[in-house]
Amino acid sequence: MKITKKLCFLFLALSTSLSIAQDKAKLDDSSYYDFWEGDWYQVVDGVVRDKPRFIVRRGMYASAFEESWQMEGYKAKAWRAWDTRTQQWDFAWVAEIGLFQIWEGRKVDGHWYIYRTFVIDGEEVLSRQAFIPMDENTVIRTSEHSRDDGTTWILRFEETYKRLSHDSP
Repeated sequence: MKITKKLCFLFLALSTSLSIAQDKAKLDDSSYYDFWEGDWYQVVDGVVRDKPRFIVRRGMYASAFEESWQMEGYKAKAWRAWDTRTQQWDFAWVAEIGLFQIWEGRKVDGHWYIYRTFVIDGEEVLSRQAFIPMDENTVIRTSEHSRDDGTTWILRFEETYKRLSHDSP
């Protein structure tokens, strides 16, 4: 009888934990990039270019991605992941030309941006970028900078990317 009560208690505890975990998952943005996996190519004037392009694969857990970038003249790797502690999407990037950057995720108007401060000519400049989904296979990459700590933003560039292949998760 004691074993049956213990099993019932264990089952109830596990069921409650799973239910709480499912409810929590619905409240956070950990699934924001669920569309992200695939091979993405830049589109210029309606023409798909060979480069830049990036290939996205799932990472170590469901809300983590590894990106392989093939830019004009160099390659880079990036990792984009949901941090359960901070409840944000963060980003790390390393390029074969000797660059390493860590970007902090912030949600703005329903979209996740990455932020990083650079020093340009002795002045701190705040930079932010986002990949804003337009449809299932199209994203707009936007890059902006601010010289007043984010009060106003100046567009650096805006690019369109299309997913040409997609591996189902």
